Amino acid sequence: MSDPLSQYRKTPVAPAGQISTPSGEDEYVAFDAKDRVERLKVRRANAPTHSPGYVFLVDVAYDGTFGTNFVLQFSFMTVFVTGKNLQNVVAALEMSTAAFIQEFDPDRWPKPKDEKAPFIESIEVVMQERPSSAGSEESKILH
Repeated sequence: MSDPLSQYRKTPVAPAGQISTPSGEDEYVAFDAKDRVERLKVRRANAPTHSPGYVFLVDVAYDGTFGTNFVLQFSFMTVFVTGKNLQNVVAALEMSTAAFIQEFDPDRWPKPKDEKAPFIESIEVVMQERPSSAGSEESKILH
């Protein structure tokens, strides 16, 4: 049976039992957008990947039409991103359709030739400290 909605999907649906792999593994892409995304993978070049849920995204702050930086404020962490041509990345984040954002790693990919393509130079993740009560046992043990 064919899929009557296939012409409206942004990404093809993989057949049952088949796992689709991210496209462009041999070339750098700053982000990928899908129809429905619950979590955003934040891929850094030389640090752990984070995968926070969009339900925890509180704010997206960016530099308007310049497309050189944006900040993602989650309830438990802040993500600082710098680069160029980031307008489409921000739009996908605002619509909760960005599946991942990733920092360029020169050891993994050649530098992209398309000067108009989104390019993420750096991603910094800052975890918020959990509030603790001064007299709690947990606070005494951890400090």
